[in-house]
Amino acid sequence: MSGYYLGRFPLILRPHPRARHLKLRFDARNRTALLTVPPGFPTRKALQFAEKHHDWIRDQDDKSPERLLLVPGQEIPYRGQPVTLTHLPDNRGSVKTDSARLIVGGPRAGFEVRVRNWLEKQARIALHDAVEKFTPRLGQAPKRIMIRDTTSRWGSCSSRKTLSFSWRLILTPADVLQYVAAHEMAHLVEMNHGPEFWRLVGQLHPGWQDHRRWLKSQGNGLLLIG
Repeated sequence: MSGYYLGRFPLILRPHPRARHLKLRFDARNRTALLTVPPGFPTRKALQFAEKHHDWIRDQDDKSPERLLLVPGQEIPYRGQPVTLTHLPDNRGSVKTDSARLIVGGPRAGFEVRVRNWLEKQARIALHDAVEKFTPRLGQAPKRIMIRDTTSRWGSCSSRKTLSFSWRLILTPADVLQYVAAHEMAHLVEMNHGPEFWRLVGQLHPGWQDHRRWLKSQGNGLLLIG
């Protein structure tokens, strides 16, 4: 459902069959308000609820960082360190890094796609390596590993033992990426966040608390890159 506004913000109503309450959140990537609505809930009352929280949405917009595009001259983090996206057309489409730059060759058209594909590849390599390291410690292995373009979750583990990760983890420091890999690996054994789950996370990745805090404080901005 669309066509609604909350002040200057587009308001999207999303009916959900399992929702029991109205839930409003701010989508910083698209600068929109998203309202989850239980089945059969009157649209008029849903809009009234959203209107009461207009100031909260505006505050979220004020606090949210701007989206960063993968364009020449943009500075982004790579493995936790800042690099500047640099276009060198004569490099025949290659992508490589030095201490301060991510150097992208080829024509300007397709620059963003080449950067994104390269970052996804590096994320895939790093996350596969992390899973391989943790597998013997845990005594469990996933059936499949997927790298996704998620903008609200860093990782997930399905009941079929498929691990999914955001490619943006390659933007984080190595220890943070390792923490997320350990977190999802632990879900292969414990599909909850109880004491035994966190014991397993600590067994795989000691010191995870600091890396979890880093992700909570720094991660929202990284989800707006690309």
